[in-house]
Amino acid sequence: MPLIVVATMLAPALAADAPPDEASRQALFQGLNLSVSPTPPTDIPGGAGSAGLVDASAFAWQEFIALNWPALRRNGQVVRDQPDPQAVFGSPGSGPLVWETFRHKVEIFPGSNSPSDPPHGYNSGTQGDPHGYSAPPVYVYSPAIYPNGGQVGACPGQPAVAQAPWINLDETSEIGLTNMYAGVLNNVAPSVSNSAPPQFRYLAKANSAEYNYVVDQKLWYAGTNTPLQARIDAWEAGISAGIPADPGSVVTLPAGTIEVKSAWRMLAPGEDASRYHTNTVRYYEADAAGVPCYWQAEWALAALHIIQKTPSAPYFIFATFEQADNIVQPDGTPIENAAGAMVQQPVGATPTTPYLYYQDRANNPIVVPNFNVYCNNTGSRLFYHEIPAAGDFQGTPVGGNICVNKRYEPIPYEIQQINTIFQNQIRDYNTSNGLSTSPWLNYKLISVQAVPFNKSDIVTTFNSTRQRGSYYQANIVVETDYTLQQFSGRIADDNAPTDYPKGGNQPNFQNVYLPEGNSFKTYQMGGCMGCHGNAQLGGTDFSFLFGGNTLSAKPDLPDPDDAVEARAFYRARLSDLLSLPAQGTAAK
Repeated sequence: MPLIVVATMLAPALAADAPPDEASRQALFQGLNLSVSPTPPTDIPGGAGSAGLVDASAFAWQEFIALNWPALRRNGQVVRDQPDPQAVFGSPGSGPLVWETFRHKVEIFPGSNSPSDPPHGYNSGTQGDPHGYSAPPVYVYSPAIYPNGGQVGACPGQPAVAQAPWINLDETSEIGLTNMYAGVLNNVAPSVSNSAPPQFRYLAKANSAEYNYVVDQKLWYAGTNTPLQARIDAWEAGISAGIPADPGSVVTLPAGTIEVKSAWRMLAPGEDASRYHTNTVRYYEADAAGVPCYWQAEWALAALHIIQKTPSAPYFIFATFEQADNIVQPDGTPIENAAGAMVQQPVGATPTTPYLYYQDRANNPIVVPNFNVYCNNTGSRLFYHEIPAAGDFQGTPVGGNICVNKRYEPIPYEIQQINTIFQNQIRDYNTSNGLSTSPWLNYKLISVQAVPFNKSDIVTTFNSTRQRGSYYQANIVVETDYTLQQFSGRIADDNAPTDYPKGGNQPNFQNVYLPEGNSFKTYQMGGCMGCHGNAQLGGTDFSFLFGGNTLSAKPDLPDPDDAVEARAFYRARLSDLLSLPAQGTAAK
């Protein structure tokens, strides 16, 4: 595609206000009540709406520690969602972690997509677990593709396993937009067991609060004349009228619902595995007939998203963590330290090589590379490939490698300080429990979203949850391309981000609708919350897992063409939403 000269380039980052004086700063951080605890927080003290960034970040870290606690075993069986209070946080070989025992999306919304084929365990519950939530993992895709009840078979050469692993990596793209790669693995040759060694793979899970709600309300299958569609219709009718529907008639997940998304990759020869949490993962390749089959191997956790619905945050609180060594120079040396502060200037002065220009417009918004030159020498850097949009017009640069040099939004000072405080807490805990080290010293909070707000309300105020870094919350290996790193509004048909409603001529698309009495308060939110707000606008309460059964007909393969189904699914959730009601007229 020839270079298109556009009028609008990247908005300059706002300069953060100077932190308060040293005494005030120390008082703010020392006033926190912190611990290395297996008990997850249920809300931000004082409520999410009035929280400062420091308190919101502390909430995120307490959540991260509790969810990464070793899971409880009872009578030899793992009890999902439950931490083992006697276990040592970060101890090697301690079994699955609490969040790893959450149900995978296909364990809640099976690929069979049938009212007569509920999630496994549903019909074999016990008094304390009436819907069989804690049954060992089983991953059910489409029985039409996999005659073994929808279960994918092992690839030739993969030994049989007694139980499926807890980590089922059945996604290979970032919501059908981008494939992501680690340059440190460029020299690892493809093999029959891994056709794309540098590629990141992903999964999504949810806890028992979501699972029990889904099975109680019979929402595990989608389509016309289903209980799920009836709730979606009721929500959309309320949006159209500008009057919130009764919460009992729409998808309303309970407080305490947690969803996670994680990114994993193999480690290169010579990489220090002790700096990562590792576990046995299942991932998918094609057999000789082109049908997905599974392999299993020990891989490393690169990123973890956590979203939790709390009493004060019906829109969920969004937190995202990364392993410390994700962003590196071509020679493999880190750009940031473990707290998130930059320790050296990247090889490129801009967030990516090539530099990307962006123009939003009512039709065909576009992201284009400078001079149409791509990154031919990735070195050890992260890089990605954009997946072509379905139409003729391409709104994102699909012509080659795009290398990651640094973040679009630096990790705020407040979060860097909280990262250091918690990492020191973990060091002290390790000393008290006889551990020489822990992989969790090498993970850091990137951003937290505690409230929805409009782009026009971004501030530089110290300790505010309305800073630019919160608005554009993004994980560098889960939301890597420009569309997701700088997301607001929705995603256009051509894969570029846009603030325009479909068919509209003003950039006033609202993606978060909060019921307030007999009306809605709406926002044009960015980042993770804004993206998930499109799911809420579509009637599934900030969750993209509902109605995903057709997407779960089979697991993804590394081939970019395999992302077509994912892009079609997310296009319906992020691109095809209409103006309901007329955008810009709802209460704000």
